[in-house]
Amino acid sequence: MNLQTPTKPDHNALSTELDAYLRSIYPSHLTGAAVLVAKRDKVILQAAYGMAKMDEARPLSTDSVFRIGSLTKQFTAAAIMLLAQRGQLDVQDELHTHLPDFPALGQGIRLEHLLNHTAGLACYTDRPDFELLEPLDLSPVQVVALFQDTPLLFVPGSQFAYSNSGYFLLGLVIEKASGMSLAKFFSSQMFLPLGMRSTGMEGYAGLSPLQGYTEEPDPQLAPVISMSIPFASGALVSSIGDMYLWEQHMARSTLLSKESWQQMCAPTRLLSGELCGYGYGLENRQVHGISVVDHDGGISGYSSYSARTLDSGLFVLLLSNNDSGQPSTIEVGEWLVQKVTERGGACVDTSAA
Repeated sequence: MNLQTPTKPDHNALSTELDAYLRSIYPSHLTGAAVLVAKRDKVILQAAYGMAKMDEARPLSTDSVFRIGSLTKQFTAAAIMLLAQRGQLDVQDELHTHLPDFPALGQGIRLEHLLNHTAGLACYTDRPDFELLEPLDLSPVQVVALFQDTPLLFVPGSQFAYSNSGYFLLGLVIEKASGMSLAKFFSSQMFLPLGMRSTGMEGYAGLSPLQGYTEEPDPQLAPVISMSIPFASGALVSSIGDMYLWEQHMARSTLLSKESWQQMCAPTRLLSGELCGYGYGLENRQVHGISVVDHDGGISGYSSYSARTLDSGLFVLLLSNNDSGQPSTIEVGEWLVQKVTERGGACVDTSAA
């Protein structure tokens, strides 16, 4: 039998197809998104669509800086892993080891439970009065007070329940273990050493995002939110270029060891033995039959989505300055994952076949 060399995808044709789709989704006169698609260190598409500031007809650019919402969680998790590598903490540490003033109901909660959302903490952003709290510059003590006395939803480690409360606490753990503010730790220990100069806590070192919008149903300026509220669960800003740098550094184990990176991406085993797809700030799931590690983000004025297929090196990223556009950044990102995979002929999960 003669084996034929597999045909390589025509990235020019593929780029054109992706670009045409994205132009249809993000018209030039409305809010839009910056998008990056890469595979095996080759950028297939890097472009921006739509307006950065509608009243000035200023278009988005690939250098635009966005709030990334819950994409922040992978960076918070990476900071914990970096401190673990340095011997300054362990993911199996009990929460009270680092935050002894947290109420007694936190007994049995380990850092790992916060990382994979199995701590059972009530999520403070689900409070019915949360919209009233968003614009307030609350102290960490005041934010923790919003959830610290609420009974746990379940025994730590027994179930999964997505909770921004856990990641808020992880930010405080990072500060306690490192002796630095979270903003300084991110900047000095992670972002600047990696060359990520457009990434950081909003407001730190002058970093600020472009204007964000919400649709009600027409685009309106997004409501004000104080970054003291999301903190380690969602207060980072970044650009598509910096996020791709991060992806490359993680793939090459520049900052974290290969073992740490794999631990972040691994699914969680609950006390029952059942597997849960969420790892540390990242989630394992199927997108049109394709195995991905992904996450989305949503915060006042912005939405985001990133996905990676670790076996084929596909990376898809969208950062949008609209928190409620349709289709969502998740839906657009999933379409991109499917289309590039179809054209590349790789990464389809056949384990159920």
